[in-house]
Formats: sequence, structure tokens, C-alpha cells
Amino acid sequence: MTSGELDPVDVVREHLAAMEECSELNAVITSCADAALRRAQAGVSGPLAGVPLLVKDLFDTAGVRTTYGSAIYREHVPQRTATAVTLLEAAGAITIAKTNLHEFAWGVTSQNPHFGSVQNPVRPGLVAGGSSGGNSAALAAGFGALALGTDTGGSVRIPAACCDNVGFKPTLGKVAIEGCFALSPSFDTVGPMGRSVGDCALAHQVLTGEPVPEPLLEGVVVGVLAPTPGAERLEALGARLVEASLPEPAADLIAIFMVECAISHRHTYPSRRSEYGRDLQLKFDMARLVPGIDVFEAREELPRWRARLEREPAVDLLISPTLGIEVPALDCFEPDVRAGLTALTRPFNYTGWPAIAIGDLQIAGRDDATVLAAALAYEQATASTT
Repeated sequence: MTSGELDPVDVVREHLAAMEECSELNAVITSCADAALRRAQAGVSGPLAGVPLLVKDLFDTAGVRTTYGSAIYREHVPQRTATAVTLLEAAGAITIAKTNLHEFAWGVTSQNPHFGSVQNPVRPGLVAGGSSGGNSAALAAGFGALALGTDTGGSVRIPAACCDNVGFKPTLGKVAIEGCFALSPSFDTVGPMGRSVGDCALAHQVLTGEPVPEPLLEGVVVGVLAPTPGAERLEALGARLVEASLPEPAADLIAIFMVECAISHRHTYPSRRSEYGRDLQLKFDMARLVPGIDVFEAREELPRWRARLEREPAVDLLISPTLGIEVPALDCFEPDVRAGLTALTRPFNYTGWPAIAIGDLQIAGRDDATVLAAALAYEQATASTT
């Protein structure tokens, strides 16, 4: 579009039409159609000029309803826009919709009792993943070229695996999180989702100011955490594969996550318990019972464990499947599948390291550039053979 070969107005209209045709997916909570067309008609510029953007409805958007996937905030209209959204829009992206999610982003299936469960257009009858499921379903269905999500335990990577697209969790704290409803501040991370690694890398450049790296796998040492789809292709591209594992922390770090979730909702839970979905009620009831000693030990262990990881035998990257189990059925009960779906993603929220899901291939490492360079090389090689 920056070359003038595509008209942003036409592109936005096409995506809005596709969004209307796919309304049964429940991928969208609030359409921004009128504002999107006005912005496209007014003209936009920048590296993302005219790119239709999907925004997870966990990010504040000034003047546009922002529900956080909850009945409690069904009519909430913020006065300010989240920093990450502002950066993408300043680069020319055009927000076309606020997308559906697991309630308050605490869940990995995007079964939402208030706005409908997100349907999976790639695997009908199975979950779309979560918590950023609306983004991933919309990308897979062909409306929205880029999406902004959050990842606290796998929430951009799990949907990417479920719907066969890409989700990138940058290094913890790398992307501004102001204006995004907190779940667990120790692990919450803002990240892009897209139909390609290249699109996510460009969005990451806009969000961080860091250049898009050159594709590179030659000579890279890759630790294999579990039998992984795509491992042989990585090796064929010059990577050296070795067996690897992550050491177990000496305390259960989930205690930090649970208590921070409870603290984030202290003004509405349990006082408005009946307005939360059933699985959220169970989670918050459990979170409020976490012993203080467990939280204390976990907070002491987290920096020690991260320091230990930095001293581990050097590998440049780690790979694994994105999902620890098969994509569950849409009628599953989320607490029954949460541990399996997050088994391979959550460790990198604990480490704070970047990780990208290219479908069911997860690539993680110590810095964003190395992860993106490998992912770009893998994507290029995959595209050239299809």
C-alpha cells in the first residue's frame, strides 16, 4: 500500500465485508467499521499504512467500547488509547475491530460466556485457543492482516497453534503495556499476531524501534525440548540440533500468577462474583486460597531460577511444539485442558524470554532478534517449498 498499488479504502472495505460474512465465528466484540473507513479515506502513511488491525479487547481504545471480555465492563468506554495501539496506528495501521477473548484474558480456549465462544475456522468443532482467540480466528478467516494480543502463559502462541498462524511473545517488558488490563504484571507481555513471521517482525519493529533482523539459522545451536514439527527443516537450514531441557524451579511459580490475578480483580471479586463466568469463579476462588508462604517462596525463587538459566550450557535457541496436547473440543471445560495447553508455553513467561509460535512450532531464545531471525529463515524455506 505504501507504493500506491493498493487503495487502503478498498482493502479496509474488503476486510470489513469478510468480517461481516464470518460473524458466526464470534471473533469480534466491537466493530470499528465506520471509524476505520473514515481513517482510510483521510489517508494514512507509515510502514503499516492501511494495514487492517485487530485489537484484542483487553486494550483500551479511546471512545470505543472496551469490555475486557467481561459482562462487568460491557458498556465501558475508555478516554485513552493503550500505548501499543497508539504506536501501531501512528505507523499507519487501521483498527477495524476489538476482538473476542477469554474473559479477562484468564484462559486458553476463548470460550466466553458473555460474548460467545470463539469458533475455529481452521478446525471446526475445536477451540480457537486463548486468550487471544478472536485475533487468531479472524486472521485465519481472512479479515485483519495484523493483530495485537497479550501473552501471560501462552495467549498469543496457543491461538496461533490452534488456528495455524503466527504469534510472537517478545521479551518481558520490551513492549509498552500501559492501557492494557492487567492479569499478572510479573508475566504479562504485549505481542503481535499475524499471518506471517514477516508481518509480526514488522509490527515488532514499530512497537519497539528495533530493526527487523536478517533471516539466519546457519550455525545456530538449537536445543530440542521435545519432538518438534519442523526440527528437520531447521537442521537442513544449517542449525545444529542438540537435546535440551529447562531446569525445574525449586518453588511453584504459578503462585505468583494466581495471587497477582486475584489482586488485579480485588475491586470486583468477590463483590460481583455472579457476573463472572463459571471457570473464572473457580479460578478466583482458588487464587484467594493460595498460601502466603507459597507466594513468598516463589518470589524468592524466580530471580534465582532465571539466573540459573543464564548459566546453563549455551544454546542459541530452544524449540518445542507449541501445544502440550491436541487442540481440544469446543465443548471442553477450560480448567481441564489449561495445564496441557500451557505446558510448553508458560515456561517462557516465567523466564521472560521471547518465543514465537509458527503454528505448532515454537522457537524461543534469550533475545528477540535471534528468535525472529530464525523464524524468518524457517518461514522463507517453508514458503519456497510450498
